[in-house]
Amino acid sequence: MGNKVQARTHPEVHALIDNARRLESAGVFALVLEAVPSEAARQVTQALSIPTIGIGAGPHCDGQVLVSSEMLGLSAGPRPRYAKVYAALRDQIIRAARSFKEEVEARAYPDTEHSYEWSIR
Repeated sequence: MGNKVQARTHPEVHALIDNARRLESAGVFALVLEAVPSEAARQVTQALSIPTIGIGAGPHCDGQVLVSSEMLGLSAGPRPRYAKVYAALRDQIIRAARSFKEEVEARAYPDTEHSYEWSIR
Protein backbone atom coordinates (compact mmCIF):
# COMPACT_ATOMS: atom_id res chain seq x y z
CA MET A 1 0.00 0.00 0.00
CA GLY A 2 3.03 2.29 -0.07
CA ASN A 3 3.02 5.36 2.12
CA LYS A 4 -0.71 5.93 1.89
CA VAL A 5 -2.20 6.69 5.30
CA GLN A 6 -4.49 3.91 6.54
CA ALA A 7 -7.35 3.88 9.10
CA ARG A 8 -8.58 7.40 8.40
CA THR A 9 -12.25 6.78 9.22
CA HIS A 10 -13.98 5.44 12.33
CA PRO A 11 -14.98 2.17 10.58
CA GLU A 12 -11.39 1.69 9.36
CA VAL A 13 -10.00 2.31 12.87
CA HIS A 14 -12.46 -0.23 14.34
CA ALA A 15 -11.46 -2.76 11.65
CA LEU A 16 -7.79 -2.15 12.47
CA ILE A 17 -8.44 -2.74 16.17
CA ASP A 18 -10.39 -5.93 15.40
CA ASN A 19 -7.59 -7.22 13.17
CA ALA A 20 -4.98 -6.32 15.77
CA ARG A 21 -6.92 -8.21 18.47
CA ARG A 22 -7.15 -11.25 16.18
CA LEU A 23 -3.41 -11.16 15.62
CA GLU A 24 -2.81 -10.85 19.36
CA SER A 25 -5.11 -13.84 19.98
CA ALA A 26 -3.18 -15.79 17.35
CA GLY A 27 0.01 -15.29 19.36
CA VAL A 28 1.92 -12.41 17.80
CA PHE A 29 4.33 -10.82 20.27
CA ALA A 30 4.21 -7.26 18.85
CA LEU A 31 2.49 -5.28 16.12
CA VAL A 32 3.93 -2.71 13.72
CA LEU A 33 1.63 0.18 12.87
CA GLU A 34 2.76 2.00 9.74
CA ALA A 35 1.29 5.17 8.29
CA VAL A 36 -1.78 5.42 10.50
CA PRO A 37 -3.05 8.57 12.22
CA SER A 38 -1.75 9.13 15.72
CA GLU A 39 -5.21 8.76 17.26
CA ALA A 40 -5.76 5.40 15.51
CA ALA A 41 -2.39 4.17 16.82
CA ARG A 42 -3.33 5.33 20.34
CA GLN A 43 -6.59 3.39 20.22
CA VAL A 44 -4.91 0.23 18.91
CA THR A 45 -2.13 0.49 21.52
CA GLN A 46 -4.68 0.87 24.33
CA ALA A 47 -6.72 -2.08 23.05
CA LEU A 48 -3.80 -4.53 23.11
CA SER A 49 -1.61 -6.07 25.78
CA ILE A 50 1.25 -6.64 23.32
CA PRO A 51 3.58 -3.79 22.34
CA THR A 52 2.95 -1.68 19.27
CA ILE A 53 5.82 -0.31 17.22
CA GLY A 54 5.14 2.77 15.15
CA ILE A 55 6.56 3.93 11.86
CA GLY A 56 4.64 7.00 10.88
CA ALA A 57 2.02 6.31 13.54
CA GLY A 58 2.67 9.11 16.02
CA PRO A 59 3.92 9.10 19.60
CA HIS A 60 1.39 6.76 21.25
CA CYS A 61 3.00 3.45 20.26
CA ASP A 62 5.18 1.53 22.69
CA GLY A 63 8.24 1.86 20.44
CA GLN A 64 9.37 3.54 17.25
CA VAL A 65 11.25 2.47 14.13
CA LEU A 66 12.62 4.49 11.24
CA VAL A 67 14.21 3.19 8.04
CA SER A 68 17.95 3.77 8.40
CA SER A 69 18.50 4.87 4.80
CA GLU A 70 15.92 7.62 5.32
CA MET A 71 17.24 8.57 8.77
CA LEU A 72 20.79 8.82 7.46
CA GLY A 73 19.84 10.86 4.40
CA LEU A 74 20.84 8.16 1.92
CA SER A 75 17.58 8.16 -0.05
CA ALA A 76 16.96 10.38 -3.03
CA GLY A 77 13.58 11.72 -4.01
CA PRO A 78 10.45 12.12 -1.95
CA ARG A 79 10.30 10.68 1.56
CA PRO A 80 7.28 9.79 3.63
CA ARG A 81 6.12 12.64 5.86
CA TYR A 82 7.22 10.80 9.01
CA ALA A 83 10.80 10.15 7.82
CA LYS A 84 13.03 12.53 9.73
CA VAL A 85 16.55 12.97 8.35
CA TYR A 86 19.23 13.07 11.05
CA ALA A 87 22.27 13.23 8.72
CA ALA A 88 22.98 14.05 5.06
CA LEU A 89 25.26 11.10 4.33
CA ARG A 90 24.18 10.75 0.69
CA ASP A 91 26.01 13.95 -0.22
CA GLN A 92 29.11 12.88 1.72
CA ILE A 93 29.14 9.46 0.03
CA ILE A 94 28.83 11.03 -3.42
CA ARG A 95 31.72 13.43 -2.65
CA ALA A 96 33.87 10.57 -1.35
CA ALA A 97 33.16 8.39 -4.41
CA ARG A 98 34.01 11.27 -6.76
CA SER A 99 37.26 11.93 -4.90
CA PHE A 100 38.19 8.24 -5.13
CA LYS A 101 37.44 8.18 -8.87
CA GLU A 102 39.48 11.32 -9.51
CA GLU A 103 42.48 10.02 -7.53
CA VAL A 104 42.41 6.66 -9.32
CA GLU A 105 42.17 8.35 -12.73
CA ALA A 106 45.04 10.71 -11.81
CA ARG A 107 46.99 7.66 -10.55
CA ALA A 108 47.35 9.39 -7.17
CA TYR A 109 45.72 6.41 -5.44
CA PRO A 110 46.89 3.94 -4.42
CA ASP A 111 50.17 5.50 -3.38
CA THR A 112 53.08 4.11 -1.38
CA GLU A 113 51.35 4.86 1.92
CA HIS A 114 48.35 2.78 0.88
CA SER A 115 50.24 -0.16 -0.64
CA TYR A 116 52.14 -3.14 0.78
CA GLU A 117 55.78 -2.78 -0.11
CA TRP A 118 58.45 -5.40 0.52
CA SER A 119 61.21 -7.16 -1.31
CA ILE A 120 60.25 -10.40 -2.98
CA ARG A 121 62.89 -13.03 -2.30
